[in-house]
Amino acid sequence: MKKTAKIAYSEKSLAELQKLLAESGKKLVETRTKLITGNLKDTSVFKKIKYEIAYISTLIKKNG
Repeated sequence: MKKTAKIAYSEKSLAELQKLLAESGKKLVETRTKLITGNLKDTSVFKKIKYEIAYISTLIKKNG
C-alpha cells in the first residue's frame, strides 16, 4: 500500500472506513472465487487485500 493511500484512508470518516472495509471484504471473496475457478494467476493480490483490511480495521479501532 502506498503512503498516499494510507494518508487518504486516515482522513476518511468512521462511516467511510466501515464502507471501505465491507468493500474490501467483498473484494477478497471475489478474488478467492477467481482463484478457485482458475481465473486468477497472481496470488499476491491476497496479501495486498488482507493488508488493506487490517489497516482499515486498525484505523476504525483507533478512531472509534
